Amino acid sequence: MATAATAQDPPAAMKSFAAFQRIDLNRLLGGDILVERGSLMNFPNGISGQTCFAVALPASETARRIQTWDPSPHSDLKVFAFHSLRMPCELTDFQSLDFRSSQYPIRWLLDKTLASTPAKSDLNLTREEAKTLASCAPKRSDPQKIATCWANLLFDRATRFQQKGLADVPPYEPGGQTVEPVAQLRKMLLEQPDVVHEFSPILKTMGLLGKEAAASPPAPFYYWSLFDADHHGTISLGTVYLLPVNDHYQLADIGYYVSGNYYTSITLYEVWPIQSGDKTGSLVWRGDYFAAPTLAFTKGTERIAYGALMLQDIKKEIRFFQDDLKASR
Repeated sequence: MATAATAQDPPAAMKSFAAFQRIDLNRLLGGDILVERGSLMNFPNGISGQTCFAVALPASETARRIQTWDPSPHSDLKVFAFHSLRMPCELTDFQSLDFRSSQYPIRWLLDKTLASTPAKSDLNLTREEAKTLASCAPKRSDPQKIATCWANLLFDRATRFQQKGLADVPPYEPGGQTVEPVAQLRKMLLEQPDVVHEFSPILKTMGLLGKEAAASPPAPFYYWSLFDADHHGTISLGTVYLLPVNDHYQLADIGYYVSGNYYTSITLYEVWPIQSGDKTGSLVWRGDYFAAPTLAFTKGTERIAYGALMLQDIKKEIRFFQDDLKASR
């Protein structure tokens, strides 16, 4: 097993790769959340941020809860649906996808679906997928008919991923150009050498670092979701890997398909057991990395503003996660 920072002194271990150099465990166990905007990337589509928080549960339990957490009960997070996928997934795993809604983001997604043609789509599809979707969902289709068309498309992509992982993620082909989601992930990570070094065990396991994935990677958690991203209804397919590393845990949550607004994302977590006085729990470092086409047109202060907004949303999500863990104890 490759080694990363040990959990003997988690705050000290974090200094080797994280932006947080001063960590008060007692305050974090009391509910504080540390946030830090990532540095501006040379990669034009990339944006990142770091957070650090604690929960009063053992590290093993905290890692398991992160892997399978469902954000959809919290309306403020604007997640319309969240569903786990079996292995192997089945078409019925997508049967709860529902477009019968008057909400603007869902109507936007319906309109963009109906506007898709074999030559053009704003929904991050291959040309063949755009052709199939245009044929399956002709003009004036019933919303649930369109949902069924999407279910078939998502089932095909999820099946390919479960069979071959990141090595067989189809590209997006908007307007004649080709965008490789996995290439976008690797370009962002290349600019984070300290983070990549720390997370090399799990990045190698999933095939994002090195030439191929581990022969027997731990079974990930597969899911699909439908959510509001900047007032646009967005469908994603994701997977969350969980790997024990010495006496702590690493997780990687990858959005390997996103229907619009951004290309892909990866969220990395490292979870350590901690104790402060008579308080015990888990210390969690979280790093979020997003690749979005619109970021290429932002500079300086505008991109900093995007990062600040992203961190506000992430902090809100962490707070709901902490609340859910408290309620379950």
